[in-house]
Amino acid sequence: MTKLRSLAISSSQNLSSSSHRSLLHSSPHFHIPVAVHKSIFNPLFNSQSQIIKLMFQFPLPIFRRYASSKERKRKPVTGISTKKKIKMKAYSSYKLRFRTLNDGQIRRWREGKRHNAHLKSKKSKRRLRQPALVHAAYAKVMKKLNFCG
Repeated sequence: MTKLRSLAISSSQNLSSSSHRSLLHSSPHFHIPVAVHKSIFNPLFNSQSQIIKLMFQFPLPIFRRYASSKERKRKPVTGISTKKKIKMKAYSSYKLRFRTLNDGQIRRWREGKRHNAHLKSKKSKRRLRQPALVHAAYAKVMKKLNFCG
């Protein structure tokens, strides 16, 4: 190892400062120690086996491009079944609009009777006054969320 150091020191005198600067700035993300830079270009180290040995002593770092820093900081994801079930609180105005019938269906009184009333026909105003049944899929969700009283 001392022989390697002495060769690196002696080769440092032969290597010009401009070539040394260009070597350091050629790869901004990876920095090889100065002794390795200089020993690779030394004429005594021309055999490929010695260069390969040096590269194994200082292996290249492996970067993962697809993992962001935010991903690495994120907590582990909790399972869906372990999460707390939330019942949504119904708006007070919705409580007046929906009523559960004895057979389990939900009746709703339509909104928008007053909005643009001067532009609506008598038939459309009457239709908006009449209660209608909520579609079965919506009714199921509303019951699950305890949305209609």
